[in-house]
Amino acid sequence: MKEFCVVLVALYRNRNFPVRIMHSLLKNLEGVRVHTIFFKNSETDNTFKPHTKKEEKLFIKLINDLNPQLVGFSVLSPFFLVAKRLSNLVKENTNSLVIWGGIHPTISPETCISEADMLCIGEGEGAIVELIRKMQEKGDYRNINNLWLRNNGSLIKNPMRPLMENLDSLPYPSYGDDSFFFIDQNEVERVDPLLSDNCFWVQASRGCPYVCSFCVNSILREHYKGLGNYIRKKSVDNVINEIKLNLNLPGSKVNYVFFVDEAFGKDHAWTDEFEQKYKKEIGLPFFVETNPREINDAMIKKLTNAGLDTIGFGIQSGTDYIRNNIFQRPGKNKEIIQLINNITQAGKKVTCELILNNPYDDVQSLKDSIEFLLQLPEPFSFTLYSLQYFPNYPLTARAIKDNHIGLQDASLDGLIKKATKNWYFVPRLFPYTQKQILQNIIWLLVNNFTKKSIVRGACLEKTFYSKVLLVYLNFKAVIFGKIFAVGGLATRSRVCSYVIRSSQYLSSGDYKGLFIKVKKRLSKNRLSKISSQL
Repeated sequence: MKEFCVVLVALYRNRNFPVRIMHSLLKNLEGVRVHTIFFKNSETDNTFKPHTKKEEKLFIKLINDLNPQLVGFSVLSPFFLVAKRLSNLVKENTNSLVIWGGIHPTISPETCISEADMLCIGEGEGAIVELIRKMQEKGDYRNINNLWLRNNGSLIKNPMRPLMENLDSLPYPSYGDDSFFFIDQNEVERVDPLLSDNCFWVQASRGCPYVCSFCVNSILREHYKGLGNYIRKKSVDNVINEIKLNLNLPGSKVNYVFFVDEAFGKDHAWTDEFEQKYKKEIGLPFFVETNPREINDAMIKKLTNAGLDTIGFGIQSGTDYIRNNIFQRPGKNKEIIQLINNITQAGKKVTCELILNNPYDDVQSLKDSIEFLLQLPEPFSFTLYSLQYFPNYPLTARAIKDNHIGLQDASLDGLIKKATKNWYFVPRLFPYTQKQILQNIIWLLVNNFTKKSIVRGACLEKTFYSKVLLVYLNFKAVIFGKIFAVGGLATRSRVCSYVIRSSQYLSSGDYKGLFIKVKKRLSKNRLSKISSQL
């Protein structure tokens, strides 16, 4: 059988699970040579940097050198224009067929089919393997489920195939493969940067039990209706083995495990087995993401016994009405306060998420949110997002109907412009409104840059002194935001970053944590100096 070459392209995400899994899957196919290009990497969307002409040239030179029959792009909505540009380069300079897959083609195929020869809608493992086999045999691939194809001026829309039930049948994501290429900062690198990371990310399941109006799951659930169980899990043994394999990679520095599942611990029987096996066979501290509704005292105890370090979950709003009725996310303030207190009393950390720049917030709801936050234990650990309007999401449709946004705000162009520059909330002086001021103060509070008593006096009391405090806190938030917020000076200067991180340890009283961090940094520098002399 003649060798068939495939190039996969991950855009702005080195940690792209679907692409790394697909690479492993295709690598095991007889007669198939697979390469993956990781085209730039963006850890934070506020600091998104457009690719350069030189990076385009490096990309197309790689494609020409590799000479693939098929080039597959994994596309997220904010990177639609990047995928479009690179796909055009492939079509202009080669005879390769181009296929798009991923979240954006799945939920908005009509906007994508004109940019590619084919689309893979939904989970791609089965469809792509079948497509490659047909192409190898020079057979007819027009009727493969999950594929949309342009064919002699017409459009073929094949039906969706059932969801993959047995996740254990999938190979593990590839790391450090010698057929990886990383294009960034006008260079091509071959060394996988994730090999030097001390945190290993693992996905133990697919799907989410909730349908929050701002989240893609609210759309995907409808897409997959009648096609099988939306929520599926790997076996505990499969997850443990994946972690072990990574720990055994040459030079592995992993000392922390990060589970990216959307509702970790929902299956109690699975968690019981995980508690025993993870503690015995891995034993590293770990992070889980879940919904407050999935966590109780018994679950906290099990996860703590297994080695839990931190639990993360989305609060999204400090008011029950917006959280439950606008965001369609369950959970009451009273429950969340009690849960966070229980977790911290167990000696574990909590990190939460809030969404600001929300048109359904007003001055009173923001004051209610501040009152809610003041009841939580310190130090705070929060990520603040700026609300995004993804095309066709339920929240976007509602915001249009309620005249909070226009059609342009909800367009793909509007999303790309905002999501790549304003993903995380950053304090701003303008518009100089009461609402903006309160949002700025929330940022200041949850980043531990001010005291609860000062915030309470400024926001919840009605005196002349409170007005003075309000102005003071607002300007402090704007100035601190220029330094400490995502995209601020601290994220652009290594020296400033070290100083800021040290001050945060000191301000929270975590002297032991600061000592450990400094000790690790000095040890790393000493090892680097020794290796350079050998």
